[in-house]
Formats: sequence, structure tokens, C-alpha cells
Amino acid sequence: MTSSYQPRESIRVCVVLLLTAIVFAGAGCSKIKNDNSTATASEGGHGGASADNSNTGLSSPPAPPSAAGEGKPTAWEANATSLNGKDGETLTLACAPGGTAHSVWGSDIYTSDSSICTAAVHSGLITFQQGGTVTVELRPGRPIYGASERNGVTTSDYGSYQHSFVFKTPNTEALIREADDQTPVLWNTSPGIVTFEVGKTYKFKCPAGRKESSVWGTDIYTLDSSICNAAVHAGKLTESGGPVT
Repeated sequence: MTSSYQPRESIRVCVVLLLTAIVFAGAGCSKIKNDNSTATASEGGHGGASADNSNTGLSSPPAPPSAAGEGKPTAWEANATSLNGKDGETLTLACAPGGTAHSVWGSDIYTSDSSICTAAVHSGLITFQQGGTVTVELRPGRPIYGASERNGVTTSDYGSYQHSFVFKTPNTEALIREADDQTPVLWNTSPGIVTFEVGKTYKFKCPAGRKESSVWGTDIYTLDSSICNAAVHAGKLTESGGPVT
């Protein structure tokens, strides 16, 4: 009895030890699997976060820098003399909105001490309200500068001056040729603005819409008489204006 019982106890102990080993082995395998699953999920989440950040960046790109405004900012009272440029040089200038009128001498061809922005309004290139960008060309002086009323600006005539400026447009050269051929004047302009030489003649252009102004003389007039009104008196011109020599 005794000899047969001991082997059974040994077998029972072995079975218990074997089952215990299997249980611990299974638990270890389960832990390893769970750890691996957690790492994979974590890596997947991090990758997803990176993709989301990348997508956010693509869907909301940084705004491009604003385009720089053309032209050097210029005060409305500034004139071409203050630019310190040379004859033949061109400069692009920006007149701010909400401008006010300043003195201008000339018409299409202006004295260099004239307000550039106000002259640009006179030329129809910009307005006082909106301002704008213009390109000027510096030019030599002239013996005479005309005067005219345009776009709410009345310019003054002037005699000889050392420097001039014009606005660069597709019509610039045509306007200069016209000004050279006929100097525009107002109804109160007198020929005293020019230095007359014996035998030399000047051609002026009077605007439509006569405005009476003083005239002294008959057929031969004083130099302080109105050119246009003297021409009407002499029968050379009507109230509709036009060229006179």
C-alpha cells in the first residue's frame, strides 16, 4: 500500500507544478501582447496627430505679404524743385487721398516750383479725394508758361523759369507740341509775362467763355492789357475763344 501511494503523490505534485507554470506563462504572454498593442496604438495616435497638424498647415497657409505701394509718398505741397533731380530724370510719386490745392504755374508744362500733386489733378490724372500715383519727368526751363482752368484747378501763367516738369503719359509729347505751338492763357492774362523781341511773335490760345478784363489802347495795346479781350476788341477773336498771334 505504501509503495503504491508515494508515486501517485509525486505525480500529483508534478501535475500541480505543470499547471502553475502554464498559468504564469499565459499571463506573461498576455502582458507582452498588451504592451505591444499599447505601443502600436500610441504610435498610431502620434502619427495621426502629425497628419492633422500637417493638414491644418496646408488648409491655412500663411497670408502672402501685401504688395508694396508704387511711388514715393509725396506731400501735396511738394514741388519738383525739392526732388533735387536732373533734367531728363523720371520719378514716380504717390499723392495721398484727401489732398488740398497748392500753387501751380503752367499748363501741361509746369514750373518746377509748382505743386506736383495739384498739377496732377489739373492734368486729370488723379483727384483730391482719392489721390493716386503719377510719374513726372524733369525738363529744362522755358521762356513762357501758360495758364488754364481744368478739373477744379486754375493755374497761373508765368514768364521765364529755369526748370520745368511734365507728367509721363501716352499723350505727353503731343501735349508738349501743342503747348509749344499755342500757349494756353486765361481771359485776364496779359502779354507782360513774356519778354518781347523785335520781330518775334507769340501765339496764344484763349479758352471758350469770355470773361471781361481790362484793355488799354486801340489796335496798339499796352502790355498790361488782356490778350484775349484785346483780340475780341480788334475783331480777331470771338467769345468762343481760339488762337491769337
